[in-house]
Amino acid sequence: MTRFASSLRPRGHKVRASFALATAALLASGCSISPKPLTDDENVSRLREDMSVIMAPQEPIAGPVSMHEAMARAIKYNLDERVKLMEMAVANQQLDLSRFDMLPRLVAGAGYTGRNNESGSESLNLATGRRTGESTTATDRHRRTADLGFTWNILDFGVSYLRARQNSNLVLIADERRRRVVQGILQDVRTSYWRAVAAERLLKRIEPLEKRIEAARKNANDLEAQRVQAPLQTLSYQRALVDTLRQLQTLRRELVASKSQLGALMGLPPGENFTLQMPPDVTGKDVPAITASVESLETYALLNRPELLEESYNARITADETHRALLKLLPGIDLNAGLHFDSNSFLLNQRWADYGARVSWNILSLASAPDTHAFSKAQEELVAFRRQALSVAVLSQVRVAMVQFRELSQEFSLNADQASIDRRIRQQYVNSSTVGQQGDMSVIQAEVSELVSDLRRDLVYADLQNAYARVMVSAGVDPMPEAVPSQDLTTLRQAVSDGLGAWQQKAGGTARLQDLLVPAATTSEKAPTEKAPIEKAAEPQTEPKTAPLAARNDEPAERKAAVPERVTVAELPQAASMAAPMTVSYSPSSRSEPAKVYSVPLSALAPMGRASAR
Repeated sequence: MTRFASSLRPRGHKVRASFALATAALLASGCSISPKPLTDDENVSRLREDMSVIMAPQEPIAGPVSMHEAMARAIKYNLDERVKLMEMAVANQQLDLSRFDMLPRLVAGAGYTGRNNESGSESLNLATGRRTGESTTATDRHRRTADLGFTWNILDFGVSYLRARQNSNLVLIADERRRRVVQGILQDVRTSYWRAVAAERLLKRIEPLEKRIEAARKNANDLEAQRVQAPLQTLSYQRALVDTLRQLQTLRRELVASKSQLGALMGLPPGENFTLQMPPDVTGKDVPAITASVESLETYALLNRPELLEESYNARITADETHRALLKLLPGIDLNAGLHFDSNSFLLNQRWADYGARVSWNILSLASAPDTHAFSKAQEELVAFRRQALSVAVLSQVRVAMVQFRELSQEFSLNADQASIDRRIRQQYVNSSTVGQQGDMSVIQAEVSELVSDLRRDLVYADLQNAYARVMVSAGVDPMPEAVPSQDLTTLRQAVSDGLGAWQQKAGGTARLQDLLVPAATTSEKAPTEKAPIEKAAEPQTEPKTAPLAARNDEPAERKAAVPERVTVAELPQAASMAAPMTVSYSPSSRSEPAKVYSVPLSALAPMGRASAR
């Protein structure tokens, strides 16, 4: 036995030396890693891959591009929209993967074990303290094993379920972000389209006018050289020509990139030419009208803005995170079962099954339970306050968008009138020049004034269209239906046209915030002489009801009179209790009118209440 061990000693030294050399080689290779920049071939390969997507063939442009077709192409081919669609796809894939986390573990394994000598052992007689002197073994030198184990942790199942529910809310958040991107893209397309129309109209008029100014400058230089006129008069004439030419070049710089910006929004390859469908010349009567009331738009915005819905889904995720944190404090229960095989010939049963259960609990985690609960609740309150602050910002955005739209409507009317006046003035100068009463400079200046007025009118009209779209975006209105039967350009163009034509009807049919106060009960008590502030009712007499959101603004006068003009809601509850409606009482000024109790849905009124308190 001793000889056998000594004969194995050199081989053991060699094995240890080989292992040491392999370890040293791995450590050396790990320490030799250095930054490796991209090679030229890798850059060219990346460029080809990206350009194959950017320059992918699209449906050819058959004719002049209208605004609705530009919007349809932006929805289908804009890369920002495609990025959001990919994010939605990734979120859906993550949700599908998280569902597998709820399944128990079923692990299969197989192995082979061998050794160079026998696994022998001796026994010790505990009574006499002597060894038995006999070496025995119960294991073959070469064995094969196989296992199939089933394990299920009930606590991990609950945690995985909550994680899957969080991922489902992440899918909805990705969809809301896609909605926001689509709304922004369509707003930018509307603005770029009308600026491109203005550029298309005016750039054709700028070029011949520039040629006339250059010819007039040449004549002025000849007059200065011949000293036909006084030097100061000639120089003033030249300065006026240069100033006019500078104005035209400034206008050209503002307009020359408008069509390229529209093409980029449509997802066209850079430099691809296309023709715009030119609408009729705008006049002071071409002001888009918004018939929906501001109050209805505010309500619709609070119910449908993508940012607010995203924060609501974040509140769900935070609540599930609170449940996960508390669930981890509970004891874990493991259920396990397995099938096993061992080729060891000394075993009485080479195939067997086992099963069991185990409970484990980190008792020290109970010490952190109060802090964990407080931290989770603080996160929920933070999300709620962030949503409320965003609600106030949304209300402000709707109001500001409506104010800007009205101001730009008035500004456009004035610019349209000015353009009409400058056109008539230019015609008078042309008539006077024909009979020799006016020089070329006066005619040129009149034409430039008309051109500048037309440009200012068209640019203000583009800003007016942008303000019109901003009202729609601030209200959270989708310009397209939720489901589109096909993604071809014809169907998308029709869907955009229908959506833009019906968005005011959809948003304007929402009830105003004031109309959400519904009488819940009438008390028999008489109201006091003086007006009293609204207080919380201790016990409402009937179940509070919520007003239907589909109520229209053209309600009967009796329905509107049933709601008080001014209601003060004092001491709004904290965000943690905002799920249930709050009941308030209203005391009328007249003794003949009974006191009434109203139910306020706080999910809609809490942001406005805080805004008024500020």
